[in-house]
Amino acid sequence: MLKPTTPILLESAGQATAASRLYQKLRSDILLGELEPGSKLRLSALARHYDAGAIPLREALNRLSAEQLVSQHDRRGFYVCDISQEDVIDLTQVRCWLYEGALRASIARGGREWEDELVLSFYRLGEISRYENNDPAKVNRAWMDPHRRFHTALIAACGSRRTISISENLFDQAERYRNLARLKDYKASVHEEHRSIMEASLRRDADTAVRELLEHLRATCDTVVKALQKKNSAARAKTRSA
Repeated sequence: MLKPTTPILLESAGQATAASRLYQKLRSDILLGELEPGSKLRLSALARHYDAGAIPLREALNRLSAEQLVSQHDRRGFYVCDISQEDVIDLTQVRCWLYEGALRASIARGGREWEDELVLSFYRLGEISRYENNDPAKVNRAWMDPHRRFHTALIAACGSRRTISISENLFDQAERYRNLARLKDYKASVHEEHRSIMEASLRRDADTAVRELLEHLRATCDTVVKALQKKNSAARAKTRSA
């Protein structure tokens, strides 16, 4: 059975190179929306803000470009990848296709080690609040890795490292949308949704586990789309009144 890949965000600070530490910080700031979608990443400003040299900074930006969190334009430099309703819908559909096969394979192949990791990741996620001080405007950084770990644990026994790697990359892109949308109506029941998916997986009820996981992903997508529509409407109204 394949073990879950270790998220790069969890690298030990003692082992990480300067570029890795810089990459982790930039990546976290992009996922949290502190570096806004579409914004230009000026090397001089980033170097001052992150106290970084040009070489590790370029290396970190190239890694983020490979993950489709940063885009590079000839002669124009680096930009944070933009967002759109169409993109988050497409992203969710691809995640559903990928997760369906991977979760079925993981349920069929997973042994005791997989079960233990799935249960542990669920309970560790439940110990941490999504928001700081229950304020939806402040995403809790400490919640991000346990959430990622739980979703990876679901498919960790699928038998394909490539599938796990792709799913983690897509998870991060979806996490950025969730954070940018600032889901103020984020359901308290989301932990129970995770529980239900986990329990169906442990029962080896693949049909139920897959159905509930896909409903979970699509419900989040619907909420993000509504939040983006609301933001776009507010921006248009502000432009008209200017």
